[in-house]
Amino acid sequence: MAESYDVQTYLLDRANIRDTVVRAMHLFDTGATAETIQSVYTSEIHLDYDQRLGFTPEVISSESWAQRLDQIHKPYDETQHIIQNLLVALPQPTGKHPVTRPDRCEAIAYAHGWFYNLDTDNRPRLMARRQGGKHWLELLRLKDLEENGENPWRIHKQEVRLSWQDMGTH
Repeated sequence: MAESYDVQTYLLDRANIRDTVVRAMHLFDTGATAETIQSVYTSEIHLDYDQRLGFTPEVISSESWAQRLDQIHKPYDETQHIIQNLLVALPQPTGKHPVTRPDRCEAIAYAHGWFYNLDTDNRPRLMARRQGGKHWLELLRLKDLEENGENPWRIHKQEVRLSWQDMGTH
């Protein structure tokens, strides 16, 4: 039997989805590989990053993706990723007709990444790269996580298209 969807659950889902997406950006910058695997992505991810960034579409394990992220960020002393304008597509649980709680949703957002290296004073002042692009995400609600009282939403598909890039000072 499908779960009915009320306003309180809708708002919790929106908050949890936002937390998952923001957490991904934060974990990119902290290099927390284990947490990225456990709290952001499903075990298998469909990635489609812009080919101008050196990627081809693929299906990859969350573990392999987290390790690859570590390698991508390794040349830089500091990174900062910011996600903004996040729009989550969930059905509205208001109106005359009952709504079933979704097990998946889509979200779109805009993301920026800044990549810095240390200067001679050991401060992160040398911008090596910055870029921005559009993100299309599909998230799944994992019922086993929800039953354990955890945020159940995980990124299952991630498509990124580069909008701009500045290769910095060197």
